[in-house]
Amino acid sequence: MLRPKEKDADIFERFPKLKKIPQDRFPQHVHIIPDGNGRWANKFHKFPLFGHKKGAEVLKKIIRELDKLPINTVSVWGFSADNWKRSSNEIKGLMAIFEKTIKEMQKELMEKETRFFHLGRKDRIPNSLKEILEETEEMTKNFKKKKFSAAIDFGGVDQEIRIMKLVQKLPKDTIIDTQLLDKLRDGGGQITPADLIIRTSGENRTSDLGWIAQNAEFYSIEKLLPDSDINDFIEALVDYSKRERRFGGRLNHGITTI
Repeated sequence: MLRPKEKDADIFERFPKLKKIPQDRFPQHVHIIPDGNGRWANKFHKFPLFGHKKGAEVLKKIIRELDKLPINTVSVWGFSADNWKRSSNEIKGLMAIFEKTIKEMQKELMEKETRFFHLGRKDRIPNSLKEILEETEEMTKNFKKKKFSAAIDFGGVDQEIRIMKLVQKLPKDTIIDTQLLDKLRDGGGQITPADLIIRTSGENRTSDLGWIAQNAEFYSIEKLLPDSDINDFIEALVDYSKRERRFGGRLNHGITTI
């Protein structure tokens, strides 16, 4: 989603192994769980916020590289609905990082004609962040080339509860089907479930991702986020391209059905 300031060499030339991946074997939606910032900071006897700042820098570089590949949607889970249990200072710092990062992304999203989506609640985050999220969604709403979504104050269970409350407000004769539920989800049905979920820090869990993790393939990078780089994510894509995906028992060779 993000454009580098200087023109890089073609990513396929820098990473020849990508040339061996047929275009239809690339995931259409890559969801990143950027984990390990706090543990990285602890190695240097620093507060977690030190790690979050470094992690944000690393993540921006990775997203810029992924944008050069035939991947339609990249999403990042920045803050879980469960993360409110963290210290107030850490939460305040994280919200400031989100606000600064998304504001900086606006120009690049516009240049790349990438549509931005916020997944999660807007009623519990700072008003200044809420305004930036809404502003970015509005200014990119007509773009169709690619999509980028940031999950901030998002949780799968919380999402379903919010949908149930919306359904209760609908007329009694409303037909409840999957199409309606998709429209009621964050992103209004424009963000489909992930094909590939990549988590840093070596942990093998998707956490409370809800519908985003439906039928998704999972890949764990052993490194903490601040220690990761695009090479680790290239390996994830290569691994994904070799997998045989099954949807309800139907074999699918790395090709998304979405």
